Amino acid sequence: MAEPSGGTIAGLRREVERNATRARNGVKWFAGAEFAPPNPTPSEVIWTNGKASVRRYIRDTPARYTTPVLAYLGLVSKPYVFDLYKGGSIVEMLMDRGFDAYVLDWGVPAAVDARNTLETYLSGYLPDALDAVCDAAGATSVNSFAYCMGGMMTVHALAAEPDLPINSLVTLASPFDWSDMGSQVKALQDGKIELRDLLDDTGNLPASVVVESFKTRKPTSDLVNYANLWQNLWNDQYVEGYQAIGRFLRDHIPVAGGVAQQMVDQWMRDNAFATDRLRLNGHSVSLADVRTPVLGVIAERDDIAPLASAGAISDILPNAKVDKLQIDAGHVSLFAGRQAVKVVMPQVFDWIAAQCEEAP
Repeated sequence: MAEPSGGTIAGLRREVERNATRARNGVKWFAGAEFAPPNPTPSEVIWTNGKASVRRYIRDTPARYTTPVLAYLGLVSKPYVFDLYKGGSIVEMLMDRGFDAYVLDWGVPAAVDARNTLETYLSGYLPDALDAVCDAAGATSVNSFAYCMGGMMTVHALAAEPDLPINSLVTLASPFDWSDMGSQVKALQDGKIELRDLLDDTGNLPASVVVESFKTRKPTSDLVNYANLWQNLWNDQYVEGYQAIGRFLRDHIPVAGGVAQQMVDQWMRDNAFATDRLRLNGHSVSLADVRTPVLGVIAERDDIAPLASAGAISDILPNAKVDKLQIDAGHVSLFAGRQAVKVVMPQVFDWIAAQCEEAP
């Protein structure tokens, strides 16, 4: 019988070591160990208004660029996604690239907030937060870095107030054409489901409804994810990222009933971005008035913001300079994980830097 080769022995030894690490991490995982504590980057709150707040991330050296970056999502998730874990933190990467980094938190609505509307967020919180960042950074404008619904909110706000102090806008996985967004959206559009029937006793759309709506778009995702976790339990860095991303995906928040109804009526039923029928403060607003430079970052395998919907960003803004970055990724992997760190974010940050001036 032939003796095992050196390569075979090395492979067996590596697999034994991986199995030992897999067993160790498996025990720690099921015991509830914290592999990736959230919000690892030092920061401070610089502004609050009601439930909303802005957090500044603390740099060790002066920023390279004079225009800061303000990151935010929409109204269904918590903003710690921008500081998920060490080595996978958007704000950490922004600061390494030379930017002052800030994050806007819209807050978690309670019964008292059920009547919040688009006006509450787009005419109230957002302009005030932009001014607060400008004051803190000593800048005249801000680069907006907006994920998913956050991109739609910013475009809507700019259509109503083109002179908002936004130097540039990055929309990441933001759906703008709602003509073909799946059966759930179709049921809402056709009136087969009424939003009022989904609201809870507080008058808000519960987080559980948001979570289930995402799950039904990809019902086998949990099984696939657990299989991937088992295969990679030997890899400490993978487990850290898996826990951080999984926490974010489960940690949705309620949506104020008033704004949720407006989104259904305007964004879904009127398809108002694609048809240029947006309204704010009781008036029609025009997307033709938006002239801020925009980068639309689009995931080709996105099950939340499909390719055609996110790609419509260049069609709905006729007078803005719109660039598009199309990536072979999904809704989350576009933004979080190894591909985001190594491939997507460096290109996005290069684009933002091209819109800015360097500090003297």
